[in-house]
Amino acid sequence: MRKTISIGVVGIGFGQQVLVPAFRSDPRCVVSGICANRFERAQEVANKLKIPRAYRDPGELAADSEISAIAFATPPGVQTGAGLAAARAGKHLFCEKPLALDVSQGRELLAAVQSQHVVHAMDFEFAEVDAWKQARHILRDGVLGKIRQVVVAWRVETYSYRAQTQSWKTRPESGGGTLNNFASHTFFYLEWLFGPIARLAARLTPREGAGAEARADLWLEFEAGFPGNAAIAADAFLGPGHRLEVYGDAGSFVLENPTSDYMRGFTLRMASRKTGQFENVAVAQDTEAQDGRIAPVSRIVSRFLDAIENGSEMSPNLRDGLRVQVLIDAARAGDRTGSWQSVTESAAAP
Repeated sequence: MRKTISIGVVGIGFGQQVLVPAFRSDPRCVVSGICANRFERAQEVANKLKIPRAYRDPGELAADSEISAIAFATPPGVQTGAGLAAARAGKHLFCEKPLALDVSQGRELLAAVQSQHVVHAMDFEFAEVDAWKQARHILRDGVLGKIRQVVVAWRVETYSYRAQTQSWKTRPESGGGTLNNFASHTFFYLEWLFGPIARLAARLTPREGAGAEARADLWLEFEAGFPGNAAIAADAFLGPGHRLEVYGDAGSFVLENPTSDYMRGFTLRMASRKTGQFENVAVAQDTEAQDGRIAPVSRIVSRFLDAIENGSEMSPNLRDGLRVQVLIDAARAGDRTGSWQSVTESAAAP
């Protein structure tokens, strides 16, 4: 008889909105506990979602012998310490991006999961969306020919900027800022699509002259020999959304989403020299849940549970998270020094 995998969730924002329904979509597991920075809030959410137990802190959750795996929906500084405690307690880890506050913390967490031989996953979601999968197929089939240039424009206005609120997402010491919150996704999907970035330069613009960066402008050179650039903003009033343009010597494609749902609403258009115009590529849309993030996260959850059951490795994992951390740290160094930064360092081992 198959053993049910017991899940604990740390964090009640993204945790209750996405992680709980994503894990509950798979009958192999049960969400047995939830933790927040205030026990009263954890208890309130546990009652609301009919989760059996609430926890006062991540250490208490990690110490519970009935919990098999812990999923995090916390700022990176919290995730690192709580993740170390969970890994050392033998729990499998489902981590949020970015992995940590810096590379040294990320390496420590990766070393912990490797030494304990626990399954570890990173929640990089764009690779789970059908439009992005179709884009990767196009690239791998060589339809565009030799790639000449890659351009990312991701300009939105987040709730924090629209409502002029303060939270960890706008505080650099807590791991906030556009580089961590948005560019972390961008770094992962760019290397997933095009291979390693060899070096980069960056300019970060802080929120109203202080605090975490509101905008990140990045210039990239890929090991494959072509350039790229990304302009990412979290304070763009009526911003046009998320757009990836890829230009090759035999064709081009445009992947874009103008909606406020970060994962749902992407269209893909491709042009070749033969057609001479952009044409729509058929893509599937996830429409089951109100929140478009649930379906992609559910796919990562499914592989995470497969790996726990089979004792195998899954992807994306904390090595991928550490690689993105290397790129984030390089971008911060590039902004600080005004110079190009090499990022050929491998994150395969701590």
